[in-house]
Amino acid sequence: MRNDKYIKPPGAISQRLSHPYSKRRTGIDISIFNDHRYAFFFWNNWTQKLIESDSINYPPSLVTLDWHQDLVYPTDGEKESLKELNLNSNKDVALYSWNNLSHMNDTHIMSAAYLNIIGDIYVHCRQGSSENSWKNEQLIDLYGQVHTVKKFKEYKDLEHCLLDSDENNVYFDIDLDFFTLNNPLQIGGGNGNYTYLPEKTIKEMLKYDNPLMQWIFQRLQGITIATEPEHTGGLLKSNRLLNIINNLWFQPSLFTSRPGQWDKETQWRHLRTKIK
Repeated sequence: MRNDKYIKPPGAISQRLSHPYSKRRTGIDISIFNDHRYAFFFWNNWTQKLIESDSINYPPSLVTLDWHQDLVYPTDGEKESLKELNLNSNKDVALYSWNNLSHMNDTHIMSAAYLNIIGDIYVHCRQGSSENSWKNEQLIDLYGQVHTVKKFKEYKDLEHCLLDSDENNVYFDIDLDFFTLNNPLQIGGGNGNYTYLPEKTIKEMLKYDNPLMQWIFQRLQGITIATEPEHTGGLLKSNRLLNIINNLWFQPSLFTSRPGQWDKETQWRHLRTKIK
């Protein structure tokens, strides 16, 4: 197949942006898609490029916000198929992400860790039926390296952990269903209608001058966003949540293209008035 480098999973879109910490640094990609398992494709694509360019010596760690933990380990059979996967072929990885990763969208993180595509894992989520389900875990990857998985009920606990860590590079991953509170589609998510975090709370969590967001942006190597409208109360609700992030971070909107007029294309809102 020709032009392998342009292949992406079905329906996924990406945009190259300047780095949010400084325009002088190498830019990063933001990728948006429906099914969360497609994040596997983009993490791999970015990690392979970073390694090829000698930008990193080890894969970025993952910081993810999600209603679910999405931490299902690959089975022995899945490990064998992962070993055979050609990580330098976008066609193969896109097809694997679509066809082989669980359609429950809960195996992409540990599969990526098993192949050392990502480093350690930090999950802020709502899913957890017992105290045991919140304990730290470890996965030994294909090469014998240990990946630590840390789970957090509270945003402040995630913030304190990361600000005290020695992480240098991260991928930031958001599943929009994280912003639901009462979620009747999820086990333990309540009954009745969907309810959501207030827009003000979402903005406080994700605004640039929040200490955790400054920490993430300084170390950022890519952003993945799963819209998953069937888990957020419908397409319009999912789009509304995405629009909150879009308006908070960017001006003009994501995917605004004006050939020859770079100043009118998508830029980080905080960098429009900040000279670096």
